[in-house]
Amino acid sequence: MIQENRLLIITLILLNFMIISLTALFSLGKFDLFFKQVFFWLIGFFFFFSFKFIDYKIIFDRFYFYLLTALSFFLLVLVLFTSRAIKSWFTLGPFYFQPSEFAKISFFLFLSYYLSYYLSKLKNLLYLFLSFSLLLPYLFLIYLQPDVGMAFLYFLVWFFSVLFFLPRKTLIIILVSFFICFLLLYFFVLKEYQKERILSFIFSGKNLLNTEYNLRQIRIILGATNFFGLGIGNSEIGKYGYLPSASTDFILTFIIEERGYFGFLIYFFLMFLLIREIYKTYFFSKDINIKNFTYLVIIYFLVKFILTTLINFGMFPIIGLPLPFLSYGGSHLIFDLWLLGILNSFEEKRK
Repeated sequence: MIQENRLLIITLILLNFMIISLTALFSLGKFDLFFKQVFFWLIGFFFFFSFKFIDYKIIFDRFYFYLLTALSFFLLVLVLFTSRAIKSWFTLGPFYFQPSEFAKISFFLFLSYYLSYYLSKLKNLLYLFLSFSLLLPYLFLIYLQPDVGMAFLYFLVWFFSVLFFLPRKTLIIILVSFFICFLLLYFFVLKEYQKERILSFIFSGKNLLNTEYNLRQIRIILGATNFFGLGIGNSEIGKYGYLPSASTDFILTFIIEERGYFGFLIYFFLMFLLIREIYKTYFFSKDINIKNFTYLVIIYFLVKFILTTLINFGMFPIIGLPLPFLSYGGSHLIFDLWLLGILNSFEEKRK
């Protein structure tokens, strides 16, 4: 039984670790957030198990694919007409819904379709550009929200999905082109606070009262933490509120302070097991659509885990991404579990 449902078992262990870790929210006095996250956990697992009873071929059926893609773009456009300055989510009573998290599923399907047909032709710059053109509508709409962190994550999933299939000359051209694009974005597109985050990371010690404050607090906290941490309820962040967004962007820093690097190693090991199990689905699958979709999900979880970990260790600019299965928030947890439910249905049908 366990041998046949490893992905389910690992996901359950990871989610239970999340629930245990989120008891750290009690240190912040955020009891309501803890119970909301348990509620999101239950919704996410409903989606996970629902795919057990759905024929996996429906996922790649063109009608459902077009329906999902149309709904994704409709929501990405609709959210721009909300009244808030940051238009990344809908307010649904006491809850929030983030369309960019939902849209990633249609993006993965879109890109996996393309790779299934044109993977061998990516050496041709025209086909490479066409693959990038699939990404552009998502990037544009997500950036308008603005949600630079999520847009950057989408971009990295695309980039690493094509990276290993490119000849060296093409890769050099792409890297130079993206460097030029980055300079253009920095000087003509990025807002002032976004520039500050980049500069404060590169030139540590500058702008202490704004963005650099968070980086400085992270380094102080991690430097003062021992292997087993200060203990549950003893967080300086919790008592004095030294670090904003402690339950979301910096939840790992918070957990390391209370549970030490031992707690981080447990999380790291569980994420390793999860990605390894997803890789097995990729490796043993004979269906090219399943193989490419699974490949994209591996890249997604790997990139997201590495980026958010680096941010929590003060080694990457703060871009507002949630840690997989750890940060507070419903949309990312529910739709990450949705992705795993799809993969679990692939694996069950294969066996």
